[in-house]
Amino acid sequence: MKRIIIDQGQQIARQIENETDKQVGRFCNFELRNLKRLHDYLYSPFMDQLMVTVTSTGNLGLIWIFLALCLMVQDNAFRHQVGLIMLIALLLCIMIGNIFIKNLVRRNRPFFHKNYKLLIKQPWDYSFPSGHTLSSFAAATVLLYLNHNVGMAALVYAGLIALSRLYLRVHFFTDVFFSIVLGTGLGFLAIKAYETRFFGFI
Repeated sequence: MKRIIIDQGQQIARQIENETDKQVGRFCNFELRNLKRLHDYLYSPFMDQLMVTVTSTGNLGLIWIFLALCLMVQDNAFRHQVGLIMLIALLLCIMIGNIFIKNLVRRNRPFFHKNYKLLIKQPWDYSFPSGHTLSSFAAATVLLYLNHNVGMAALVYAGLIALSRLYLRVHFFTDVFFSIVLGTGLGFLAIKAYETRFFGFI
């Protein structure tokens, strides 16, 4: 009797797992179709070159790290502060997004499911979330703290970087949308942490 109950439980578990796999597969195909629509709608040789150039500037968040360092070496105390907050935000992105969430979710990239001809070197890490998008929106959010016009320009550029990840088909829409929300949140968190001396811990 005990054996029958165990077998029935295992059978139900397999059915649930198979049904979950089907739902995930349907959603994945839905995202892949929309990636194709976006790429086909925007495609041109000029866009290929533009998107490759834009996405390369976001590699490893180097453009934002460089900007943060440029702010920190200036004599202006407020700009020095903003540069430091940007570095804090970028560090949060690395720890929470790239190290924790990516390795927790372990989502394969779109080219794992479709044999795309990539215009850039194949990324080696997982797809969710988008590190380029995450760091860009975190840094841009902090720049809004410095200056509204500078911040808005940074947000536009961050949006271009996010678009490039979709156009080049190295991320899903949900990777990018989640990264926009999380990156913005981490930017505000970095500002709050600095203003409150890390919520009173230091």
